[in-house]
Amino acid sequence: MSNYKWTINLSIATPMILISSIIISGGGHGFTDHLVILFPWASFFLSVEVEFLFYFFAFIQFPVYGFLYDKAFNKIKTASVIAIIHLLITTGVLFLKYR
Repeated sequence: MSNYKWTINLSIATPMILISSIIISGGGHGFTDHLVILFPWASFFLSVEVEFLFYFFAFIQFPVYGFLYDKAFNKIKTASVIAIIHLLITTGVLFLKYR
């Protein structure tokens, strides 16, 4: 069994999640709040109109989460910290978007 189970699974799931989210948002011309919720680290670059950096951070965000979870000694604490930081960044990006 691989020691990087979550890293591999999230690396496979990330492109599918990203492509389906972009299709649902109308190719970026519609409602993009779900992109901010799923990819808050990358969504900062949507406002600066640097699409390459959006896709780069969107592709590495979930595999990094999986890597951090795989390498953690305390899985519950690590998942909680990842979720809290993700929610804080999401809230900040949404706040700045509607400001």
